[in-house]
Amino acid sequence: MKKIIIIGGGIAGLSAGIYSLQNGYEVALYEKNATPGGECTGWNRQGYHIDNCIHWLTGSTPANDLYPIWKNIGALTDDTTLYREPYFYCLHRDGKTLHFWSDPEKARAEFLEAAPEDSLEINKLFDHIRLSESVRVPCEKSLADMNLIEYLKFGMTMANMGKVINEYGNDTIADLAARFQNPLVREMITQYLHTSYKAITLLSSIGFYTGGSAAIPMGGSVGMIKRITDRFLSLGGKLYPNMPAINIKLDGHQAKSVSFADGSEVSCDFVICAADPAVTFDKLLPAKYMDKNLRKMYEIKEGYHVSSVFQISFGILGPEDCGLPCGSSVHPCEPYRVGKSDFDHIGIRLYDYDESLFPVDKRVILCNIPQEIADYEYWKTLHADRPRYLAEKEKIAEVIKHHICHLFPALENRLIILDTYSPYTFTKWCGAYKGAYMSFFEQKGYKSLTAKNSIRGLSNVFLASQWLSTNGGLPMAAVSGRFAAMKLMKKDKKISKSSRT
Repeated sequence: MKKIIIIGGGIAGLSAGIYSLQNGYEVALYEKNATPGGECTGWNRQGYHIDNCIHWLTGSTPANDLYPIWKNIGALTDDTTLYREPYFYCLHRDGKTLHFWSDPEKARAEFLEAAPEDSLEINKLFDHIRLSESVRVPCEKSLADMNLIEYLKFGMTMANMGKVINEYGNDTIADLAARFQNPLVREMITQYLHTSYKAITLLSSIGFYTGGSAAIPMGGSVGMIKRITDRFLSLGGKLYPNMPAINIKLDGHQAKSVSFADGSEVSCDFVICAADPAVTFDKLLPAKYMDKNLRKMYEIKEGYHVSSVFQISFGILGPEDCGLPCGSSVHPCEPYRVGKSDFDHIGIRLYDYDESLFPVDKRVILCNIPQEIADYEYWKTLHADRPRYLAEKEKIAEVIKHHICHLFPALENRLIILDTYSPYTFTKWCGAYKGAYMSFFEQKGYKSLTAKNSIRGLSNVFLASQWLSTNGGLPMAAVSGRFAAMKLMKKDKKISKSSRT
């Protein structure tokens, strides 16, 4: 069998490995860390579990195109229990509450009661959220490889999104909020994503909930990665942890081997780079091989933004009720600063839905505070002074703890700080560009882009990553792995046929 080396053991690398094994190749997957998963990970602190990744898994229903992919790679199995949250998120202010309920008609009624003066725009919003349920992730072929006819046919499968684009396609989230008179509704709309991001991004995300596609697999991120890893190993894949790749050695237009930090060098027939492209084209391959669309996303910073977070996790002492709403909620608070950004709201997420991870006396609160590139650069610079870096993280954690206890007095003396991480943490962990948890978000006036899985000028090197597409996350990572395996097999067959003739 021909041998494939996969660099990077996140969702994209594992997916590429599984599909390549099923296509009849020998696969060796090399991961820089002790465990696979990349940013889809979790860890334990003081007897509590911190889940870093899965807020929801898109494609968790059999009717969704992603579902067979999740099943095939082992993310979902026949005995995987799914938890469906009652709402996407909610906002509390001065005794008033708004929810983006998973039941859109319940949410519509709540918004109309709170803001009857905005009835026309509220009904329009929820009508278009329902239409946004039709959004699909391309699972059979990458958008970058579709011809015009294939692209139009794919677009026709979600024709309702055309109506959403016609209404909100030119709007940012700030523009969307400005359509409403009611201050609570405006506040609600602007407190989940950066206000410069496209309104359609928010509508589509809510549509995953209202359409039933979004769910959380029990066992969390670590449970899902274990299932996927077990699937990879059961098919005969070889996994090599603690093996950072440092270079792909080229001979003309082909990769001949991969060298690793321990001094070893492994020959291969094919390479799939599933590391962050910022690492691939900075360390493993010359930058000249970067796809033109991917290059645009990196270079046009005003058009393609990345976001990261400063995260604080708290453990709740004892099983007593603490008055927190379930899931994700947003609350106004006294101003505070994180990095270079100022905030007057706090977003919290209660983890109590999975008793195997969060028993009643080990519940966890996560606070993800949005950070932009200026914040990332602040944390990167500060990290060079380790004592100051740690002191600043601790100071912020204490401020947030104070705000939470002020909002929920029943938590006084019951919150313990478990862990903090800055945007720079995940650059150190897995090479994440600017510490980002998702790929680029295109801004108003800029097009969504998709890069190819193949590399022009190299016949046997391929890419698998969420970063190959704007708005990439777990789904794009999984399908990108599949597309890389498909492209590799197609190229191999073409080469084999050419050599025979």
